[in-house]
Amino acid sequence: MEQSKKSLNQQSIIFALIYGATYLPASWLLKHKVAGQSVSVIIALVPVITFAIFIYKYIKAISAMDEVKQRVQLEAVVIGFSLTAMLLMLLFLLELCGISNPGWFGYGFMVGYCWLFYIIGWLISKRKYGV
Repeated sequence: MEQSKKSLNQQSIIFALIYGATYLPASWLLKHKVAGQSVSVIIALVPVITFAIFIYKYIKAISAMDEVKQRVQLEAVVIGFSLTAMLLMLLFLLELCGISNPGWFGYGFMVGYCWLFYIIGWLISKRKYGV
């Protein structure tokens, strides 16, 4: 059973790395418009597919964790989601004021902020439960 848990954790980490390895080049290729529109759509779908596989593997890994570790993950997601919603609300309100900077808060950067907020939530929750 313990070997199965390690295998699931390793798989989720591997697919997270695969997702990162597809997202960064895809965003660079699409930003620099190195391909036609039909190829660009395929390039845009590759990170979405790898992210979907990562999420599937990650959920399987979480289901194999003990209750405390599951609670840590749940709280990390809740904190990350809440911070993301708060940032989106702030950006919307600032845009209504005529204050916006797509260079720092564009769609591409939002992915990074979501991951950052999840990590912040994970650190807070991990410290709270002493895991």
